Amino acid sequence: MMKKTKLSRALLLAFGGSALLMSYGEVIAQTQRVEVTGSLIRRIDGESSLQTVTLSSATLQQAGVTNAEQAVKFITQQQGGTVTSGSVSSTNGAAAYADLRSLGAQRTLVLLNGKRVVPNPFSSVAVDLNTLPMAAIDRVEVLPDGASSTYGTDAIAGVINFITKKNYKGGEIGLQAQMTEHGGADTQSGAVLGGIGDMAQQGWNVYGTLSFRKQDPMKGTEREFSKTSYIPSMGFNALSPTTHPANYSQSGTITNTNPTLPNCSPPTSLFTTEPAPIGLGNNRCGADTQAFTHTIPDQEQTSLYVKGSFALGSNHTFSAEYFKALNKVTTQIAPSPEGGLTMNPSSPYYPGKGINPITDPKLDSTRPISVSWRTVPLGPRRGQQENDTQRFVAGVEGSLGSWDYSASALWSNSFVENYFLNGYPMTQPLRNGVSGTNGAPHLNPFGDQSAAGLAYLQQNQVLGKVQDGEGTLQSISGNASTQFGSLGGGAVTLAVGAEARTEEMVYRTDVGKVSQAASSGLAGAGALREGDRDVKAVALELNLPFLKSLELNLSVRYDKYSDFGNTTNPKVSLRWSPTKELLVRASANTGFTAPTLTQLYAPNSTTFTATRYNDPVLCPGGVPTANAVPSRDCGIQFQQLQGGNTGLTAEESRAWSAGFVMQATPQVSFAMDYWSYYIKDSISVIGEQSIFADPAKYANLYVRCSQAPEARRNAIGACQIPGGDPLAYVINTNLNLGDVETKGVDVRVDWNSGATPMGRFNASVRGSYVDKYKFQVEPGGRWFDPNGKYNPQFAGPVIRYQQVTTIGWERDAWGVLVNNKFQRGYWDQNAVPAPFNTHRVGDYSVWDLSVSYKGIKGLTLNAAVLNLLDKDPPFSNQVGRFQARAYDDRFHDPRGRMYQLSAKYQF
Repeated sequence: MMKKTKLSRALLLAFGGSALLMSYGEVIAQTQRVEVTGSLIRRIDGESSLQTVTLSSATLQQAGVTNAEQAVKFITQQQGGTVTSGSVSSTNGAAAYADLRSLGAQRTLVLLNGKRVVPNPFSSVAVDLNTLPMAAIDRVEVLPDGASSTYGTDAIAGVINFITKKNYKGGEIGLQAQMTEHGGADTQSGAVLGGIGDMAQQGWNVYGTLSFRKQDPMKGTEREFSKTSYIPSMGFNALSPTTHPANYSQSGTITNTNPTLPNCSPPTSLFTTEPAPIGLGNNRCGADTQAFTHTIPDQEQTSLYVKGSFALGSNHTFSAEYFKALNKVTTQIAPSPEGGLTMNPSSPYYPGKGINPITDPKLDSTRPISVSWRTVPLGPRRGQQENDTQRFVAGVEGSLGSWDYSASALWSNSFVENYFLNGYPMTQPLRNGVSGTNGAPHLNPFGDQSAAGLAYLQQNQVLGKVQDGEGTLQSISGNASTQFGSLGGGAVTLAVGAEARTEEMVYRTDVGKVSQAASSGLAGAGALREGDRDVKAVALELNLPFLKSLELNLSVRYDKYSDFGNTTNPKVSLRWSPTKELLVRASANTGFTAPTLTQLYAPNSTTFTATRYNDPVLCPGGVPTANAVPSRDCGIQFQQLQGGNTGLTAEESRAWSAGFVMQATPQVSFAMDYWSYYIKDSISVIGEQSIFADPAKYANLYVRCSQAPEARRNAIGACQIPGGDPLAYVINTNLNLGDVETKGVDVRVDWNSGATPMGRFNASVRGSYVDKYKFQVEPGGRWFDPNGKYNPQFAGPVIRYQQVTTIGWERDAWGVLVNNKFQRGYWDQNAVPAPFNTHRVGDYSVWDLSVSYKGIKGLTLNAAVLNLLDKDPPFSNQVGRFQARAYDDRFHDPRGRMYQLSAKYQF
């Protein structure tokens, strides 16, 4: 039995002792040897020499967490990353990803029960949090430290291990509802859990869970702070120059104008007078897309998890587990922006023909005009992305002589489909309708449609499945550990491990459909992209207790990639206890990250830039040249090419950390850890803002219409308008950009009152401070700093300081939990002229309050108010997240105050 010394208590608090964790007594009771995240050696829980954080799923649920994406928000080392709301404006497989230390999802390894899950195949390089079966999760263990020597090359930033219940007997039904005070984004969830058999008494156990979660959509206009893209008092104008009624120009006579000036057609089409670069000028209308855009998408999640464990004699256990998760996200954005449209003077809708007026006397009524139109009559663009992920694992573990062992076989598959539901017009029929050619009825881009025109639009849109992707992961792995010999602090422990896995991916695009939908960005993606690789690895770990107060741990892993060679990555960690009240710990490691299959083979697609720019050749500095068409070349959203790059090389990294845990009093413990990471040849994208900010430097990334492949050229509206050689798109695919360096400090304070006449009180404060973050966008190039400031090359900020505070109270059947999540503010994007270019995004502090009652046998009731003070996201003038205007959805929650009711009955 482990003694309840001050040191052991300090360790338990440091590695899992806040209000979000199991209670101290529960931890002490679990003295059997178990697997610890970050190590191959099975040991008594709490003996690890590395910093870990453990989140209890029960307390996360009480705090309003309904899925894994929300759970990682309680990890202070987690930065913004990819969130589900990002799928509103991109085809990302409806995914959400973890991102420790702001080092990227591809460098944060997410595990389920210590084993891999296939990554989302569509848009990124990591496990999709939306596929994890949260109803079966018992706790989440976080190792915010490099772990390549144990888990492989993609654990550079650390590991997040979602751990399911080990065994379960009985039944449980749970229901939860969240209602927002201001409308939209209501959430309903439920789960059923049941299990039979008792491992201790019967030698077997089988249990399963079935869960469902539904979140309603929310429009930008449902919140005051995000209802518009135009806030002149803050110098914020994110209106689009492609609107309805349409703007038009005429080469050599009219730069831009609109038949409805000066009123336009509010609230979705507005007239502004600010000159560029803030405004659109005083001669055209701008589209306010917030009236159409869902800032939070409609989401449905269903998951099934089943696990069976069977004793094979007294020393061996066979287990098998299976999960299947369905994640369906339905998105809505503004109607399609269409350029490259030409209207002939013969059209009845030509300005001055009696239906639409002339607003510029320079119009030559004998010549065509170029039209930039958002197809509002067709309705918003609606899409649906569905992810079907499953995994099966079978394994055996136990003891053979002096060896503890485990071995398993794993298969995991993810299949993602992308559907167009509405609002994607066929490019050529649309051009025919505006020009009145090829027998098409005349379309009116300046006002109401005729019955024939509206029917024509509805009949000529691209609908149905346009793309799918599939990823498969198969592996066989095993490890064993034993004790031998003796040093001053006890027996030496040796562990060995091996793994062989295969990764495969394939993307299929319906070329016939996407080539007809210019605004989809998928034209020219190619019908099929695929890739695969084999990885083989061996690992060794040695634990050396030189003294009872001094322990050294050594580990090393060798990985061999079929496509990127081999790498060896060691790690050393030290634990020293000079007194019973003090623990000192340190670690150092190296890492290696091969480009993922997605980074290599993801299909290239074009999409609109988030921000308006000028063509550096045809409209330098916003001034059109003689060959320019201003509505095509000046102050518009251009196209950018995104996707994989088969020319990538691998990343290398090194990291170290050092810290201590101190038991200040019997009730209070304190921990602090300093950490440092350095990554070479980092893989990322340059970013649209960097490319347009320095067109001379990145001239090779500009593709003119004369240079573009025919399939892409035919789908891009700008290439259909005569005059000069317009910009087709800029290349913004994955590249090896240079190096990344970051350093900082994690702190933690825990307090537990123990039993008092007023009940038990506990409190925990966990914080993460980034002291330094810098990166390069080319090897050996200039260093950029996004720490505490929005950086255009980084496409966002690094949050300098984050903190999670938890205060709990329990007495008899009652419990109260108070949570606070705090983020330090940062300097904004400020890509606007004075006096609006010195804005600072404010601090963000959200308080949650929940009350629970367990006075009825088997029944737990909970009521909570989330975002108790109804804190709005702080204003941000960033324009890169065009589904989230006036705030940043990666860091801030737009839902506002919510009321939560939940009930759980156990039998």
